[in-house]
Amino acid sequence: AYGINEGMNMDCPIKRKESAEIVIDYCAQTLEPARAAEFEQHFQACAECRRLVEAQRNVWETLDRWTPSPVSPNFDARLYARIAREQAATQWWIRIWKPAVSLAAVSAVLVVGLLVRMPDSTKQMRTDKVDIEQVEQTLEDLDMLTPAS
Repeated sequence: AYGINEGMNMDCPIKRKESAEIVIDYCAQTLEPARAAEFEQHFQACAECRRLVEAQRNVWETLDRWTPSPVSPNFDARLYARIAREQAATQWWIRIWKPAVSLAAVSAVLVVGLLVRMPDSTKQMRTDKVDIEQVEQTLEDLDMLTPAS
């Protein structure tokens, strides 16, 4: 998977676009021992791969030294309060938006129903039965597609 050519020398992973995968596996020590030895031999001769390995090791060492700040005891309460404030701030928009979309959908159905005419010689308007369940399903679909924020 990592590009061993016939002479058992490793092809440069950068040229094969595998640099991130092999460098991460090598630094995580999850690379098979034989492949790790081949990669070590390769990056000793390849400045670009050596630079990638050094950079990845530096990242891992920095992460090992990093200690996160402790979470405040009331973090959850503050988080849920903020979520509630954000939801309350958007509720007015939803209260206006949902009925407007529903009204627009019903109006569109009625307009289309009124504009459709029968193809007979009298050109009378065709009165279609409106299936209330289909209208309800359409409105539910529109509600589902409307972002809830």
